[in-house]
Amino acid sequence: MAIRIGGLSLAMACFLGAAGAVAAEQSAGEAGRPALGTPGAMSSARAAAARIDLGAIDPSKVFENAAFATGGVGLRNRRIGGVEISGVSGGVKRAFAYWAVITDGPPGPAVRSVQLRRLFPGPPTPFETISGVAIGTGDSPCWSGDRITVYRGVVPKSVASGNGQYLVKLNNGANGNTDGRDPWASDGSLALPLFEGLSLVIISRGNATVAVYDGDFAGAMFFDELVYRLKLPVGLAGASQVLFHNIGADGQKGNSLTVFAATAAEVTTLAGQAIAGPGSPANDSDWNGAIAGPLPQLWDDTGHDVTAEALQSPTNKTLSLSVQAPDDCLVPVANVVSIDKTAP
Repeated sequence: MAIRIGGLSLAMACFLGAAGAVAAEQSAGEAGRPALGTPGAMSSARAAAARIDLGAIDPSKVFENAAFATGGVGLRNRRIGGVEISGVSGGVKRAFAYWAVITDGPPGPAVRSVQLRRLFPGPPTPFETISGVAIGTGDSPCWSGDRITVYRGVVPKSVASGNGQYLVKLNNGANGNTDGRDPWASDGSLALPLFEGLSLVIISRGNATVAVYDGDFAGAMFFDELVYRLKLPVGLAGASQVLFHNIGADGQKGNSLTVFAATAAEVTTLAGQAIAGPGSPANDSDWNGAIAGPLPQLWDDTGHDVTAEALQSPTNKTLSLSVQAPDDCLVPVANVVSIDKTAP
């Protein structure tokens, strides 16, 4: 369980460097104040911006002869939301739900489980309670509250049967507001807890080795830059396809629907090559809340074919990643990697 990774504390909230705070204040524009979810929003504490290096991270789960698919939904100020999954190619081996929530003090029981049902393909299933295990916590990503907690729950195959549509319902009290309001329209007066979002990860039968990474970095709120290395369960030599998915909390484009260039400029690199953000083939950030756009944002679930980049990695058994976030407070939740060595 990744608790207060790197010695983070509330006093160091959001790693507020003076330059980052000034940038956030400038990006607030006509609002005249820093955007919530960015470093300047916590201007009462200013410290040197930090570059966090989490080192080498072991997979929490490995599946042979497998494939995977993910899908997510943003849940800030909502009670329900839909997750759609595509890309499952075989029978389901395992399925997991990940979610994250901001609280003031230890999370209460309302956020430790969610309700999930399959809507399509039918027949629809009844709601199933998915109990979560806290796998990481860190400082609040520049909202109110003093922490964010990431949960992982096991979803039964009777519910997560493969491609389709799934309905998530939160327990009473899991979200301080459930009226669908714009997260930035309340001047920070949102009632806690602040639920971020939820993603499903479905592991199915296939030809690859699939590795899931979560507990060693989930909840490690960062600002400026995050660096880490994923230790692979098999070597990259002979790989015909390498896929990488990122699940993260609190990504945003700006202040509500006002887009700030700085908060959309996060760049993700793998083996020193940009795979997301400006200058990458995707030319878009993995951390702009797009899975929940245009509102409420604040949750990301993205995927890339990184075969070319991975095969140029200087090591055969690790993937070196970094995320540069010039003006946003972000929280990693989970990564999933598959390595397929079968002929194309």
